[in-house]
Amino acid sequence: MSPSLPLALVTLALVQPAPARVRTDPESAVSATLEELRKGELFLDVDTLAKNIAASFTLIDGGFRVSGSFAYLEPFRRLRERGGQVGELRFEQLGVRVYGASAIASYRYVKSWKDAGVRHTERGWSSDVFEFRDDGAWILVHRHRCR
Repeated sequence: MSPSLPLALVTLALVQPAPARVRTDPESAVSATLEELRKGELFLDVDTLAKNIAASFTLIDGGFRVSGSFAYLEPFRRLRERGGQVGELRFEQLGVRVYGASAIASYRYVKSWKDAGVRHTERGWSSDVFEFRDDGAWILVHRHRCR
């Protein structure tokens, strides 16, 4: 093998064009972001949740309002620190509508978790509002849940 052949292969590899960015339809992208949020909540992975939630996030749940991503994420951190576990989190009957740079995902959710030895179950409906960011990501800005 010629000593210049490996150099030629390395040079060839460096000049190859980058793969084209795969474009997905907005509904699929929002659904994928929602699935990331579901997994983050299921595994109490606050880092995954934080990267998909706006700093100005608001939550309306059972008549209570939570403002700001920190206020929303801190209970997940504390639950994890206490050794709590989410046993089930399902999003069913999902519908996604995109309106330009905004999107709404509506779905039925079922969640069960264990905290300090006590089992909890919650089910209801959720409407999540997403915003399309300049970097091409969809981010959750508002969630409204009712039981």
